[in-house]
Amino acid sequence: VINGQACAWCAKPFLCSNGATYCSQSCVEEGRVRRGGIYSSTKIRAQLFALEHGICTKCNIDAHALFCKMKALAPAERLNALLNAKWKLPQTRQSTDRLLNDPKESDFWQADHELAVAEGGGSTGLDNLRTLCTPCHGGETEKLFARLKTMPDLQSDEPAKDGRTQMDIMSCFSKMKGDKSIGTKKR
Repeated sequence: VINGQACAWCAKPFLCSNGATYCSQSCVEEGRVRRGGIYSSTKIRAQLFALEHGICTKCNIDAHALFCKMKALAPAERLNALLNAKWKLPQTRQSTDRLLNDPKESDFWQADHELAVAEGGGSTGLDNLRTLCTPCHGGETEKLFARLKTMPDLQSDEPAKDGRTQMDIMSCFSKMKGDKSIGTKKR
């Protein structure tokens, strides 16, 4: 809120000062989605679910329906059901055991930024989000890590032995925010 006189999202002046933060419901929703807050990820998932119904935009699997099916099955039946659905299981035994014994909807689909946060897509709205099943999201994350590893290092012009410069994802975030406390790692 700008001195209590304007909307915190669009900066339009309030017609009357009644202690409001936003001028409209539209600004409330945009502010929550883009600025975050304590429940923002839950609200974003709910809004994305209303649009795409938990269906992966990459492989078209109905991840929400698969989750509902898993919840209805006994733990001993879940592994076969996941294998029959050609679901890529988690890499660790502990994660697989948790998935089989206590599945959560967030184990099955993710709200993914098409333009990754690390590449400038963090303050965008729902138009930059898509539903991905967890295996497709893992694949996209691996591709992102590969891209980030070869991004030019803005703090040093010295390339690695193979001629490329590598950085870890945390250094990418720190450069976006102007924070110099987290340095880049050369490999």
